[in-house]
Amino acid sequence: MKRKLSVLPVFALLFFAPLSAQEKTKTKFGNVTAADFGRTVYEIDSNATAVVLADIGSSNIEGNSKGWFSLVYKHYKRVHILNKNGYDIANVSISLYADGSDEEKLDRLKAVTYNLENGKVIETKLDIKASVFKDKINKNLVIKKFTFPNIKEGSIIEFEYTIISDFLRNLQPWEFQGAYPRLWSEYNLSLPAFFNYVFLTQGYLKYDINERKQGQTSYNVGISEGTGPTERVRVESAYTDYRWVIKNVPALKEEAYTSTVNNYTARIEFQLSEYRPPLQYRNIMGSWSQLASDLMKAEYFGQPITKDNGWLKDFTRPLLSGSETKLQKAQKIFSWVRDNITCTDHSDLYLGQSLRNVIKNRNGTVSEVNLLLAAMLRYEDIDSDPVLL
Repeated sequence: MKRKLSVLPVFALLFFAPLSAQEKTKTKFGNVTAADFGRTVYEIDSNATAVVLADIGSSNIEGNSKGWFSLVYKHYKRVHILNKNGYDIANVSISLYADGSDEEKLDRLKAVTYNLENGKVIETKLDIKASVFKDKINKNLVIKKFTFPNIKEGSIIEFEYTIISDFLRNLQPWEFQGAYPRLWSEYNLSLPAFFNYVFLTQGYLKYDINERKQGQTSYNVGISEGTGPTERVRVESAYTDYRWVIKNVPALKEEAYTSTVNNYTARIEFQLSEYRPPLQYRNIMGSWSQLASDLMKAEYFGQPITKDNGWLKDFTRPLLSGSETKLQKAQKIFSWVRDNITCTDHSDLYLGQSLRNVIKNRNGTVSEVNLLLAAMLRYEDIDSDPVLL
């Protein structure tokens, strides 16, 4: 995922040019007054148990000291909890990507609960060292989570943090909508011209603010050669600043005949497409056929179902005793997986554990369950191919 700056030496701290004087939220971390507790009902949703007052994110790319670039993502959020049924919004989980010993870094986390007592605003700060817990979901996913302290009906909570990532493919997506109404949802993005990303949008809501501004700035990268001094290289490059805002966003709730609410959430996400000059040109996304080929060779997807899975005979042979046709075998295998393996996550795409462990533990994510099914069918010489939707 990381690359040394080689053929065309490049690049510095990103200088942010000011955006045009468009409307901005007045919400600022720590600026909570007694008047902010006055509302017990919000016009956007009179039945809301909590309302997100402001949800603001930003991402930009900076040169790092490793001879390449890093993504810097900042997230700020303020919420008014109206009654105890909204307490769950005080539980926060932050996802971090990991690859071997490299892991995205959570930095500058602050979280505060505000309560109004005898006309005064009382702050309760989160104890970062004692109250932030780390949960390793699989080899590529780490969750850091915490719960705001001293939550009461009427509490206002806010947090902010930064994620520093060396994985340029992981440009943070943004959800403008969620389980609670949002008065202000904003995402800012600044990209240099030498990285191209494809933008993918979803949802029925229109942007209240949708602007972009282009300019010229400089980037620098530190290149360290062993024990010698760090060399810094610098280049001028064009950049584009994007700003998206949606105001008064209604909560998105489950309705009858809805397969998954995530399909309708107003959101924007990104895919790294290519490196451009002055970097050495490289097509990252490639073609669909190349992507399919890469996935089928990947140890986290296709490799476990294409290799020799002789160990499966201990499960399939007794199961298929008496079966005469491939259809009968396929039906028995399908029924066995359906009845014996519990699905623990319906949104996963890749393997987080071996197929052997899926059978041993009798559970797995939706991808693990289906890849196990494909592996068992293939082992019995029944055509089966995984499909991502």
